[in-house]
Amino acid sequence: MQNLATTALPPLDQDGHLCNHLDWTPAVACQMAANDGLILTEQHLLILQQVREFYQRFEHAPATRPLLRFLIKQLGDQISNAQLMADFQTGLVARTLSRLAGLPKPANCL
Repeated sequence: MQNLATTALPPLDQDGHLCNHLDWTPAVACQMAANDGLILTEQHLLILQQVREFYQRFEHAPATRPLLRFLIKQLGDQISNAQLMADFQTGLVARTLSRLAGLPKPANCL
């Protein structure tokens, strides 16, 4: 992905999530990830698009277990919590994926 370090991000809340999920673009996701030291690939972006699809379908940011079930159904059984933790360099899968997908913090996250 291209270097977006000089592009201003849309407004974020106190937890680093977009204030308006409609401001999300793949470029915004790449910049947010770069700020965390992560370079997104096409596979990362495909997963983030599916997280956004979950939000559109169910009208809330996903918790980890429902998100994993949804991703496995959409993308195949190669998806696992451990794989997502490694790919996105986080121990907080649902929260990190929701943030990078431009969605609000899941309700069950502290």
